[in-house]
Amino acid sequence: MLPRGFSEKRVPELLLKHRVWLERAEKRVEARRRTLQKEVPANLPEVVHLRAVGQSWAVQYRPTGSKRVAAVARPQNVLLLSGSTAEREACRQALLRWLRRKAVAELEPWFRELARRGRFSVSRVVVRSQRTRWASCSRKGAVSLNLRLLFVTPELAEHVMLHELCHTVRMDHSRRFWEQLGKHDPEWQLHRRQLRAEWQRVPLWLDATPTP
Repeated sequence: MLPRGFSEKRVPELLLKHRVWLERAEKRVEARRRTLQKEVPANLPEVVHLRAVGQSWAVQYRPTGSKRVAAVARPQNVLLLSGSTAEREACRQALLRWLRRKAVAELEPWFRELARRGRFSVSRVVVRSQRTRWASCSRKGAVSLNLRLLFVTPELAEHVMLHELCHTVRMDHSRRFWEQLGKHDPEWQLHRRQLRAEWQRVPLWLDATPTP
């Protein structure tokens, strides 16, 4: 829209006069657009759904001058990644560090409470990023929980924890083991079947895969 009293006949003259400035401005905008496209890593999440604890986190990527990437939880379930966010692997590692902290904060107290209620004795609980097991138990009673448990339903996460707690008593899969598990998880057979398909729900970005 032209200002009141401004003649349309002057428009071509002004465009010609400021053509160089307009071309430079257009190039700056295009360069900024391309930069912003590079700042958003490919194949990384915009939202992280943690079904086990009923949480969803919106992920925001903010490029800064830092060479590293940090993940910081903000109010209203916003996870802010700042730094060299054009680097996909750096962002993925930052997400993994945050996820590990989240798993320790959420899964470990949950596991300890199940142990207390079931009167199990646990020497140590750690959180790891395992690719083939949901959890494991050593002969000394040390239990390792997979941070990927955050992506399964609460019932299945609890089933895995109870399974490992029963292993602190019996380190086998004998009839007596399953009978013991049944006392704490009466629907263990259903949960065991359901758990087989849960690996498909684990986000692909958790693993280091090449970007196509």
